[in-house]
Amino acid sequence: MGEVAAVAGPLLQGIGGFVSSRQQSNALKRQAREEQNAGAAQSLRIREQARKVIGEQLAAQSSNGFEGGTGSALDALTESQVNAALDAMTVIRDAGTKAQALRYEAKMKRTEGWFALANGVLGAGSSVSGMKDDWAQAGMGQQAGVNGYQSGGYQGGGMG
Repeated sequence: MGEVAAVAGPLLQGIGGFVSSRQQSNALKRQAREEQNAGAAQSLRIREQARKVIGEQLAAQSSNGFEGGTGSALDALTESQVNAALDAMTVIRDAGTKAQALRYEAKMKRTEGWFALANGVLGAGSSVSGMKDDWAQAGMGQQAGVNGYQSGGYQGGGMG
């Protein structure tokens, strides 16, 4: 019974590490998708807010007697649009970078899982090999006793 535990222990540990790493990898991939979705949503909010601010700028320009959308008023609108676009792009880029790092970490977790599984299989194989050596040693000792050879020399029956 002890032999089975000696073999099964490392193997089960390797399988456990493999399964655990798969679950961690999948969680990291989900987190990467959520990160990108959050970045896209934030980018959309930035663009919507920018449209609102630009509309308010146009209304303010017109109410102050400026001809909206011309001269320095046009420059202010253009600057607002450019800044909003840059902010939105920065959010998307940052989310993409975080997602990429999470996907890489997920890939490393899967690799760790394969190594854990291989280590478990090798550990189980090593246990089996050790048992064979022990059995071989034990068998040699029994064989010597059966053939009549002891450490002190021949103990067999002789003639008279």
